[in-house]
Amino acid sequence: MGAPAIPRLVAGQVLAVDSIRSQTLQLLARGQVSEAIDYWVLATGKDAPAWLLATKTAFETSKQVAGACQGVAKNIHTAFTQLGGKPEFVELTTKTHFIMFKMPGGRDMRLTETGYHVLVRMNGRAYDAYTGSAGMPWAEYMSRAGSRLEIKQTVVDTITRAP
Repeated sequence: MGAPAIPRLVAGQVLAVDSIRSQTLQLLARGQVSEAIDYWVLATGKDAPAWLLATKTAFETSKQVAGACQGVAKNIHTAFTQLGGKPEFVELTTKTHFIMFKMPGGRDMRLTETGYHVLVRMNGRAYDAYTGSAGMPWAEYMSRAGSRLEIKQTVVDTITRAP
């Protein structure tokens, strides 16, 4: 007698779900947000979940304002986590109120007016509204961030400051 078909079927379904999550994560981590959402819909036959759709707005230029970082970081972190990634929150703090960020085009933007900014790091890349959906290498991000005093980096499990 052969083995029951049910365990084999369940194992196949689990592998398919893991494969869908893995492929979606790869697309998202490369900055292909629309493609990740489309892939999810086609592969699952279901609407994209809210946590995945939230990544679309996380990288909009309207989020490139001081004070928006916590919501952006939560949305990015949640999506990466739901897809099996291992993201981490990194808090940037300084004793002055301002942390500036030099955009790729040369324009200076304010990350914060309170001396606090939080973003997501995964696989050596920084992700926030200022990096764009593809993120950027962590070292490059930190070279673009500036303040009159030292910027301290702290990895945290949850965002610790209120907006």
